[in-house]
Amino acid sequence: MTRSAYKSRLMLPPFSHFAPLFPDLQTFLATGTWYRPPGVEYVLVIIAAGGGGGQRGETAGTDGAGGEGGECKTEVVNVRGTSSETVTIGTGGAGGAGGDHAVGASGIASSFGALVTSVGGKGANADQTDTSTGETHIGGGKGGRQHVFGGAGAYGVGGVAGGSSGGGGSYGAGGAGPATEGPGVAAAANTGGGGGGGWGVGGGAQHGGNGGSGICIVIPLPKTFILP
Repeated sequence: MTRSAYKSRLMLPPFSHFAPLFPDLQTFLATGTWYRPPGVEYVLVIIAAGGGGGQRGETAGTDGAGGEGGECKTEVVNVRGTSSETVTIGTGGAGGAGGDHAVGASGIASSFGALVTSVGGKGANADQTDTSTGETHIGGGKGGRQHVFGGAGAYGVGGVAGGSSGGGGSYGAGGAGPATEGPGVAAAANTGGGGGGGWGVGGGAQHGGNGGSGICIVIPLPKTFILP
């Protein structure tokens, strides 16, 4: 079995379902320390960074873009040379709230020591230009463009769009855009999802939803596990 085939068979969350098969599985919902169990040489690390915040809508009725979902990685890691690793869980970016079309803040990176790092999702900004393509009016990249559903992430689906833009997915779903005038919905904690964009219609701008914090799952692999 190739490494990619092995990984693809495990990329089906929630990973808590695998706990009986992997008694030393650890899930980190906040920053902490992982200690290597005796005899463990390799671990499977599933890690997501914080999602980007959604953009605030305009008073004139323009909706804000949804935030980008935080990067989500699945990697097999050699831990024979370490006894412990600091696990850092990135926070989600705040939704834009300072004025019409205020941009969302970017999410913070998550990391498993210096061995694996996932990058935080970009805060939504429907007025920015993608320097790689020249395209204008992008959201937070994967986080969704104006009036479009948030893009899917590594695992999660994009946030549901109502009249506004949903945030991008990561380990879990992004926050929804409201169906009527109102603030963007925050992504749930430990999903890495982007926040939904706010929607203002004449009665005042509405803030974007906050991005969801990240998560890290560490699964010790059996001694018989051999990299191809």
